[in-house]
Amino acid sequence: MIYLSLSFLFLFFAFYILYSGFENFLGKFYAKHKFYETAVKNKRNIILLHLINLSQFFIPFFKKIKSKIFIDYINKVDNMLKIFDFENDLKLNAYNFIFIQVLCFFFGMFCSFLVFDTDLFFMLCLGLLFLILPYMKLYEQYNKITMSMVKQIPDVANLLAILIYSGIDFIGAINKIINILDGHLIKEFRSVSEKISLGVDTKVAFNDMAAKYDLLQLNTFVKALNISLDTGTGLTDSLYKIAEQINTENVAVAEKKAHEAPIKMLIPMTLLVLPTIFILLFAPFVISFIKSGSVL
Repeated sequence: MIYLSLSFLFLFFAFYILYSGFENFLGKFYAKHKFYETAVKNKRNIILLHLINLSQFFIPFFKKIKSKIFIDYINKVDNMLKIFDFENDLKLNAYNFIFIQVLCFFFGMFCSFLVFDTDLFFMLCLGLLFLILPYMKLYEQYNKITMSMVKQIPDVANLLAILIYSGIDFIGAINKIINILDGHLIKEFRSVSEKISLGVDTKVAFNDMAAKYDLLQLNTFVKALNISLDTGTGLTDSLYKIAEQINTENVAVAEKKAHEAPIKMLIPMTLLVLPTIFILLFAPFVISFIKSGSVL
């Protein structure tokens, strides 16, 4: 076990050193020759940029796969990726992401080969683990962004209602909120405000924002805004009702998660805690029986 732990640590540090060295080399090279200026601003994007460019050769092969499961997975990844604002050079799509996952799979198999030699079972297990790691990271970030937006909608709706009630027009209230608050929803509001200032219709700008995230709470919020903008009345009352409704839903979701927590804790307790307790209780008797043939 000590050998395996040290081997994994050695592989991790070796990979990190090689990655950092290659990253610094590319950063200096591109800065000198002024290639990929957008990506050079964040050097950690340079490796990702190369992977995206390399994946372009394999995308035609991925597109030939007509399996329904694969197509559903592509659509799901695309829906998650579209909420991330990448730089102009980093146009990451679902096919690029799958290529990165495949590379992670082979990297995991290579690490397993270095540690466990040619044991095919461990190679496949570690490869599959590395395969799902990028998706787990993407899913985690997607949930983090969407949950923060859902939590922020009631506060924004209440503040927007107060500003409109005080006599500020709708667009002016949006601009006030952009200057006061911060967060993912405010970032989207800033984008909506920029589109409106360029001449895009207000309803179209908000519908684009709702379509980007496809969240029930955000769709309800935007729908109420559009109805009020069409009729010209009841915007303040609608915003208060939306804030109250979403707050109630958030409380219900929190209570549901609180009730589910004890059930979810049974799995790690069963797999990790109880075996340890049984070992501590019965190990002395087993050792005594092995040595002397008696449990006493």
